[in-house]
Amino acid sequence: MDSDESGPDTESVVSSVASGVSKISSTSSTTYLTGYTPVAWWRLSFRTIVLTLLPLISLLGGYGTWSLGASNGTFDTLIALLGHDNPRFPGTEDPLLMQYTGLKALDRQLAVLVAFFAPVVDVKNPALNLFAIWGLGQFGAVWTLMVMESMRMGNKGKAVSFIGLVGLIMQNVTLTITAPLWLFAHLLTSPVSKPFPGAHASSVLLVSSLDLKILPISITLSYLLPSILMALPSPEFFTPETHQRLLALWQAFPLLTVLIHRIVHSTTNRLTLYFFPIDPHSRPPTPLGTSYLHNTKHIYRFVLTLCTLTHLPVLVLALFPATLLPSLSPLDPFTSSPFLTLLNQTPSTIFIPQLPFPNQKASGLAQGVQTFLQYDIYIASSAFILWAVLLYRNATTEKAIVDPNTSLPIYRELLTGEKRRGGGEEGRREWRKLGVKVVGWGMLAGPAGVVGRLLWERDSIVRLKIKQGL
Repeated sequence: MDSDESGPDTESVVSSVASGVSKISSTSSTTYLTGYTPVAWWRLSFRTIVLTLLPLISLLGGYGTWSLGASNGTFDTLIALLGHDNPRFPGTEDPLLMQYTGLKALDRQLAVLVAFFAPVVDVKNPALNLFAIWGLGQFGAVWTLMVMESMRMGNKGKAVSFIGLVGLIMQNVTLTITAPLWLFAHLLTSPVSKPFPGAHASSVLLVSSLDLKILPISITLSYLLPSILMALPSPEFFTPETHQRLLALWQAFPLLTVLIHRIVHSTTNRLTLYFFPIDPHSRPPTPLGTSYLHNTKHIYRFVLTLCTLTHLPVLVLALFPATLLPSLSPLDPFTSSPFLTLLNQTPSTIFIPQLPFPNQKASGLAQGVQTFLQYDIYIASSAFILWAVLLYRNATTEKAIVDPNTSLPIYRELLTGEKRRGGGEEGRREWRKLGVKVVGWGMLAGPAGVVGRLLWERDSIVRLKIKQGL
């Protein structure tokens, strides 16, 4: 009965695929779908669901950060601190630096941000320190993926390509408000967000080889290095004034990423042409598609490594049972060891935020900042995972329509609610596969690791399309 009912649909798909494939070689415009009939706007496709959820996630993020920060006393503490005649750097008796650039409005904003992040680098807040390390990897990973996304050929000149400006807004408005809106704009405007055949991957998906090679260097110099420098305590490593300037410098990492990447790109390009001039009569250059697929794996490895190295150690410390710690005498100098203090932290003290109730008050600035950052990263991560699943679904859906008999994973029925011939057990099996993949990579590398892995597999599927000439 199922085969009889699906016959006409199958024939229509095959005929449309055949006509679409025949036009690929002759068309000069970018064709994103081959044999794919878009779902009507009023049908709740997975894409429609994601587009509906992203603005709502942004609003939820605003509540979890700005609204709760105002109601739990965090912002009141900052305002009172900055309102003193001689404000002090939080947690110390050192004067709070109020001038950085000479521009009054900018200096005021930097002073607010420096005071806000002061508890993050204060060793007297071990739970916040550990969460900051974890968040450093998650935030850095999604920032790397956003920068790479802005460089794709299909995104050039579009709003999502102005990543430096987006990053500066993100630093001042929060990740959880800005990122879902950026992802929303990406899905509406970017051809990368739509199903497309591998034959047109060079039109939308590719990033130049040099950009891919130097992007980890740019992220390291503009984001990771300033993060490490601002975390070094004073006065052991820097004077209190220098320490605060390093905290202020970190706030500008989106702008630093763009500037450093351009400098490294220009310098590397000139040195390469000088020492290794291109002979036009030599062997033909490597196709862009092959070069991209060769170099993009290094970006995804960089992202997953960054996530894993900051996720697993914090998770192990959080899960380490405090009962296994030796019972030390109060006079033993090891009782005050910072490492033992870290081992005493639990998943609840590191990862679980305060309940999002307006009448819930923070015990101090450190707890208020930790709650703010927890909701910031958690809510934003849900938006990135939805976005990554949709992009991954686009690749698998289009592939399933072109060649439904291949061994590639097919999630079209799974994510759009359609049933595959042969019963619903296969659909449930695909759900389980996807669920295991998300949970597994979430445990290994955190939510940003899930995003990186799904995008990597999306590119791998496109690579198979290119190889098969689809």
